[in-house]
Amino acid sequence: MIAIHVITLAIIISQSAAQSIAGFGSSGGSKSGTSIGDIDNPVLQAEAYVTDARIPNPHKTNDTRRLSGTRPPRLAKGNPDGSTCVPRSVLIDDLHGAKQEMMGFGMSWTDCTVENLNKLQPGSFHNAMKELFAPHPIGNDMGMMRHTIGSSDMSGRQYSFCDNGPSFNEGEPDLNLETFALGEDGEAMVNMIKIMGEYKGNVFLIGSPWSYPGWMKHNGLAVAQRLNTGTSYNNLNNSFDRQYTKQAVAYFTKYLDAYKACGVQVNAITLMNEPLNYQGGYPCMFLDAADAADILNAGLGAALQERNVSLLAYDHNTDQAAYPMRVIQRAPGFVHGAAWHCYAYLANYTVLEDFHEAFPNTPQFLTECSNYRPRAGALNWAVADAFMLPTQFGSSGSTMWVMATDANYGPHAPWGGCDACSGAIIVNSSTAYTKTSDYYMVGQFSRFVRRGARNYKVLRGIEGDISTNGQFGIVAINNPDKGWVIVFKNNMNRTETVRLSFTGSSHVWEGTIDNATVTTWLIPSDKVLETSGRNAPSSMHFPFFLDKNVTTNTTCPSPTTAAPTSTSTSTETPRLPVPNTTHSIPQNDLANQKPTSLPTCPCTVSH
Repeated sequence: MIAIHVITLAIIISQSAAQSIAGFGSSGGSKSGTSIGDIDNPVLQAEAYVTDARIPNPHKTNDTRRLSGTRPPRLAKGNPDGSTCVPRSVLIDDLHGAKQEMMGFGMSWTDCTVENLNKLQPGSFHNAMKELFAPHPIGNDMGMMRHTIGSSDMSGRQYSFCDNGPSFNEGEPDLNLETFALGEDGEAMVNMIKIMGEYKGNVFLIGSPWSYPGWMKHNGLAVAQRLNTGTSYNNLNNSFDRQYTKQAVAYFTKYLDAYKACGVQVNAITLMNEPLNYQGGYPCMFLDAADAADILNAGLGAALQERNVSLLAYDHNTDQAAYPMRVIQRAPGFVHGAAWHCYAYLANYTVLEDFHEAFPNTPQFLTECSNYRPRAGALNWAVADAFMLPTQFGSSGSTMWVMATDANYGPHAPWGGCDACSGAIIVNSSTAYTKTSDYYMVGQFSRFVRRGARNYKVLRGIEGDISTNGQFGIVAINNPDKGWVIVFKNNMNRTETVRLSFTGSSHVWEGTIDNATVTTWLIPSDKVLETSGRNAPSSMHFPFFLDKNVTTNTTCPSPTTAAPTSTSTSTETPRLPVPNTTHSIPQNDLANQKPTSLPTCPCTVSH
């Protein structure tokens, strides 16, 4: 009895020391219900799903497996009878290895996503939204989404919510933000996000701007000129002008209130997408960590707290890890999480562990990673790496970049930015869309990991990293129903036989993970197994074994070969010159100017 109390106490201490997402809200909506892995929808028997990493040939049907049911793991004990090889031993520390709570996985709302989905006729639109947000087995059940505040490089038209001029690059200072309005594209986005709530009501929604209105910047331009065609060069004056700090505070609060008036609760914001990226050709802006903290201290931090909106610091690559620390230290009490991107080469996610050591109660998220021009026949691990690696090192959730495009990766800015970012859906016509490999890869995670689940430490079984030729990746997540979601990435050039055990649970599971795949195992909780062992319902059948003495007969798999990871050889799309880049704004002392009242939003929901 004493030993049981000690084990229980160890679990409580371990979980209390891990990052929590308690206090983060959801965007709201009319859709309620449960998903697989929730407390009232538990996993009752072992299941497995697989997606091939090879990008399918568009001219062939059934070319690859995509979220396909596959051989589930089976309860086992001892060495497999007749086996000619030793299985890969995987050990999960379910006693002391509790790490961060999970928010979920998803993608991003961009103007091109909204525009393309709005092209679909009502029936096709309904089907697309179900496949994106409905629970498994119908849809991807994405529980964490990001959206752009104003335009981005994935916008066919550039705008902010307060341009105050004939175009985005010809605005004059509007000190009271009297011309603030979401505009046609902004209203289209908030209406689309509101519709999302009809398909999934508990989404964690993050808003991020790519630039502030041009008149809030030193160069007076929302989109700066490209300094060298074909190369990314930063513009030193493409940066926030701190004399407009109070206007920046008002800009964010007006945006949040406008969304709320339209029935959408934004749950978190970042102050700038990629604040250390200030190149030209698409909306970008340098925002120093000190300026970010000053915006919070000047009133935005308090305004966010009043509106139950969290602040995620940074929103950029892992190679400048001091940035979120500087914001936290300069604006204490106003930062609720850190946001990272995947684009530093090679992305070093051990930074997340270092950050956790310094700020153990601050959740972290991977808020952007993009797949670029995937090539048919090649292996593509973009989604798997963006979701698995940050999770291993402390991220509570990940969002991929653009969710839907047309067949030409657009609409997107013609002057710069990403010209071939691929999404989960390609809209081909008003009645037809194609789900890409990214759709299925995202689903390997988002369909099965529930909000409030907890990631656990994997003590044994992981091999290699993105700098090595072969990798065997594992994440082990315990859902609210106490069942397990185990996701494997096998890039070892051979099928792997896996024996999965725990430091606490006595159950041992065994199965095979095919080469060049992402495979997700759903494993019932010990309570389900023990209850079923005493009184197994007739619906439970092979391969759901209730006897721990059951073994599997396994043979050593033969090595297989596969194409290398995709590297595009396509040439870059020709870039057009950015318009109206000669516009300038006189510098004035605006420190004592104060903005006025907040707007309301006209809301019209279609479809």
